[in-house]
Amino acid sequence: MKTQYVLLLLLQFCGINAELISFITGSVIAISAGAFWGLKDRLRCQLYECCHEPDVNFNHHSLNMDISNLLYGQHLVKDVVVNAIKAHWYNENPKKPLVLSFHGYTGSGKNYVAEIIANNTFRQGLRSNFVQHIVATNDFPDKNKIEDYQSELRNRILTTVKKCERSMFIFDETDKLPEQLLGAIKPFLDYYSTVSGVDFRRSIFILLSNKGGGKIAEITLSQYENGYPREQLRLESFERDLMNFSFNEKGGLQMSELISNHLIDHFIPFLPLQREHVRSCVGAYLRKRGRSDLVSNVEFVERVLNSLQYFPESSKAFSSSGCKRVDAKTDLELAKIRPSFSNSQFDDEL
Repeated sequence: MKTQYVLLLLLQFCGINAELISFITGSVIAISAGAFWGLKDRLRCQLYECCHEPDVNFNHHSLNMDISNLLYGQHLVKDVVVNAIKAHWYNENPKKPLVLSFHGYTGSGKNYVAEIIANNTFRQGLRSNFVQHIVATNDFPDKNKIEDYQSELRNRILTTVKKCERSMFIFDETDKLPEQLLGAIKPFLDYYSTVSGVDFRRSIFILLSNKGGGKIAEITLSQYENGYPREQLRLESFERDLMNFSFNEKGGLQMSELISNHLIDHFIPFLPLQREHVRSCVGAYLRKRGRSDLVSNVEFVERVLNSLQYFPESSKAFSSSGCKRVDAKTDLELAKIRPSFSNSQFDDEL
């Protein structure tokens, strides 16, 4: 009887220890698995770009500073772009993607601002896998292939956002896209929580266009000729005209549901640049080239400015190419500068 009692206690003790051992073993395995997958994720993000910090990290302070210091004569861009992206990024439950439409003549800074935005959102900037820079004349040159292009564009956007919900899409030369192509992506920009199982609401779409450039110049010129500072111009002075030009004139947004359904959040004008703004571009490029000594050289800078064209003929108030040709014209003038040699140097060589 005593022996049976001892055996019963031993069995109970072994059962309790078996449960304890099983619990400890299971816990260790679970912790090890979690640590392994955490380590695997960290290692993967060391080798490849991931959709979180530090690869994706919007910095609105840096964006504001870069636009303030690197962009000239575009007060409306600074005001609208910085605040629109800031509001969208920090909204925990946005209703739709942010869609911005940039308008203005060439050289006014549309591409430059898109690049600045990318640089302040993605560690790799425009080279990020989560940034798609689509150029109309390169990516969609044949207007007879509209159906193929629509399918290709939808797949390209879906694939990118599946990888990262914070993806950014830049459509360059929107005015040269085949008509109705952008209609294919209308569901992605609309007020849907998901499309094909993908949430697009945290993505950003930026459309770049020359449409409305003439109207922007007309309004800015009137302000200039009446002696009022361009900084007094407000977004309301431009938006309706830009919307109408985009919708009614030939181009990628002609008769587009993106406009009729009010899916474009902001139409942003890039004002034509005056001589003083181009002067700032020349100074910035000289500093970039390591020739800060020439920034205050009035004669040199004036030669660069005079090599550019201005409009209208009556006042020559604005640069026809903005700052787009500044680099080439500055390099040309730099190439003309030759080190001066004294006669003694030549005598020594002789």
